[in-house]
Amino acid sequence: MEKKPYYISTAIAYTSAKPHIGNTYEIVLADAIARYKRMTGYDVYFQTGTDEHGQKIQEKAEAAGITPQQHVDKVAGEVKTIWDLMNTTYDKFIRTTDPMHEKKVQKIFKKLYDQGDIYKGAYKGAKYCKPCESFWTESQLKDGCCPDCGRPCVDAEEEAYFFRMSKYADRLMKHIEEHPEFIQPESRKNEMVKQLPEARSSGPVRFPYLVLLGHPGRL
Repeated sequence: MEKKPYYISTAIAYTSAKPHIGNTYEIVLADAIARYKRMTGYDVYFQTGTDEHGQKIQEKAEAAGITPQQHVDKVAGEVKTIWDLMNTTYDKFIRTTDPMHEKKVQKIFKKLYDQGDIYKGAYKGAKYCKPCESFWTESQLKDGCCPDCGRPCVDAEEEAYFFRMSKYADRLMKHIEEHPEFIQPESRKNEMVKQLPEARSSGPVRFPYLVLLGHPGRL
């Protein structure tokens, strides 16, 4: 009998600093699910890894007098060591500076760009949270602060690539309505549904630090 496929992934750990207990907690929980699914007959593919691009990484590297690549090599090594120490059974540890990863992202980006789903623009009138490296609209802020970390945000304008969400928002909303189990838990589904009307005006998509379509990355 052919096994049913089951894919599970953690968030990729940010390499601005050493991994914290939350990262380890997540990989252990994901590993427990992966092990259980294998025991119950699923063909499991379990992926984890590290996010190795960002302004904070560049700043940490400059402060240490090393290159960003040297910095992320060190931190990614520490992350992988801890994951292995915890005996987690991941199938793939992906690093966003891996040449294979960069090529795959370039291929996907170019396809979306060529078919008009991604276009070049700029954040205007946006609010920026430096610790989270996130842009927010005024309506997304909580008491004028970042909705994720609660820190103050500053006015910002930055050139970026945008995803033409308006092209897919109605179709996505229809799918969510017809398949209420599509996004779980319920709280996350409600959060997504709430943001879709605003996303119809085209939402930003960020591909920093990669050489894409001939545009040099920041790294």
